Amino acid sequence: MPSPQDTLQVIRGIGGTEVVFKRRVDFLKLGEFRLSDFEIEVGGMDYGFKIHGILGMDFLIGSGAIINLKTMQIQFDI
Repeated sequence: MPSPQDTLQVIRGIGGTEVVFKRRVDFLKLGEFRLSDFEIEVGGMDYGFKIHGILGMDFLIGSGAIINLKTMQIQFDI
């Protein structure tokens, strides 16, 4: 749930527009990799199939992620 400190924003993408709120979190963890002091956007994400989240370019660049599309794996140079 949004708190009074969170910022509301309308974002646009291929699926249309969506209202999200922004929140800075202490860290975002994916597997053993952890990115500290990171801003996330939280929205409904009702796309007609089960999804837990979307990793955006801000996370992928900030983490130095290496995506292997052949094996469908993501690695971090920890």
